[in-house]
Amino acid sequence: MKYGIVAAGRFGPDIEDAFRIGREIGFDGLEIPFVNLEYEQELIWSIEGVQRLRRLAEQYGMEMPSCIAGRYNRRGFPDDDPEVREEAVRLMLHLIDMCAEAGIRKILTAFFGDQMLDGESRIRRAVEGVAACAPRAESRGVTLALEGTVDADTWLRIVDEIGSEAVGVYYDVGNAVWIGLDGPGELRRLDAAGVLAQIHIKDMTVDKTNSPLGEGDVDWDAVAGAINEIGYDDYLVLETPRSDDPVDDYARWLEFIRERTQA
Repeated sequence: MKYGIVAAGRFGPDIEDAFRIGREIGFDGLEIPFVNLEYEQELIWSIEGVQRLRRLAEQYGMEMPSCIAGRYNRRGFPDDDPEVREEAVRLMLHLIDMCAEAGIRKILTAFFGDQMLDGESRIRRAVEGVAACAPRAESRGVTLALEGTVDADTWLRIVDEIGSEAVGVYYDVGNAVWIGLDGPGELRRLDAAGVLAQIHIKDMTVDKTNSPLGEGDVDWDAVAGAINEIGYDDYLVLETPRSDDPVDDYARWLEFIRERTQA
């Protein structure tokens, strides 16, 4: 088992702070951000930025298992505007190439907010958009890991319709709580189908508050039991709240999940 943390906004204004503090705390890797609408500002967008990320990863002995494409929550594949959908495909093709150059093998492809999969027309557009990008992902050894608000049955239908081994599901055990899903059961179902790409770790309340681990409504005994039962041995990535004291808080939360998933 390896443990990572979302880098965006949690360690300071410079990505080096995330590498340095993350290593100090004991994380194995960072989830690199692609979240700004002004996408050209993101390090992962340019070859120069990718080179800096690789240097920092080597310097601090940290991996970069995934990139969080949170930008797609605002301008994504299901959008009503065809120009936005075309942009989403164009940007993802470039992001796949840059992630491959950085050694990042999973892209969290997000479907929340304005881009929620809340109807068949949006699901159809999402399938079409991801399918347009899947061949590039296959050729570059990158997985498009889909995350959103639908249940495991819907995810399995979406992945099946896309029909690519480069597409999977990024499951968030905290989001399952406010969505009203059986997170542990869904983990088992997705794993059995061979589409569980990666897992986000956070504690949420039923009214959608991101809480410190152990203080929300996630049943951690059940979640950890499912993770251990399926033999999951990849990254658990913390998407815990931002903190004014990241060293102490993130270290405590890392220990919280490590104790439960290494039993």
